[in-house]
Amino acid sequence: MNDLTIYHKKILELASANRKSLEINDFNFSKEVKNPLCGDLVEVRINILNNSIKNLSAKVKGCALCEASAGVVVNYFLNKNLPTNDFMEYFDKWLTKNYDKYPSELPEELKIFLPIQDIKNRHTCIKMPFEAFFKSIKN
Repeated sequence: MNDLTIYHKKILELASANRKSLEINDFNFSKEVKNPLCGDLVEVRINILNNSIKNLSAKVKGCALCEASAGVVVNYFLNKNLPTNDFMEYFDKWLTKNYDKYPSELPEELKIFLPIQDIKNRHTCIKMPFEAFFKSIKN
């Protein structure tokens, strides 16, 4: 599999939409995560009120995969209660093909990253926005 097959239309559309989104200024939690290998940078800002995510942004300086993943973070978690399950554990296991079927604990939107399962050196690209999100709400 090459880079052209992993950058399919849905990935590029999601990355483009997130790139055009505005960074929020009314936040009470934030986290920045940097990939030391390639330099990709993700900053997640979250406004939480009464255990509910009222506003959220995930700005990326990096590849389209990371940008698209940031878009999934914003689209999925915005206006929801704080997650309580072991999301990253399920995500890691799915990404490394440790499940026979897609885990019901994960959003369907993550299926756009199915081609990346076989490209281990790109796993960090799609995990970084989620890691930044979960690290920010654990602070």
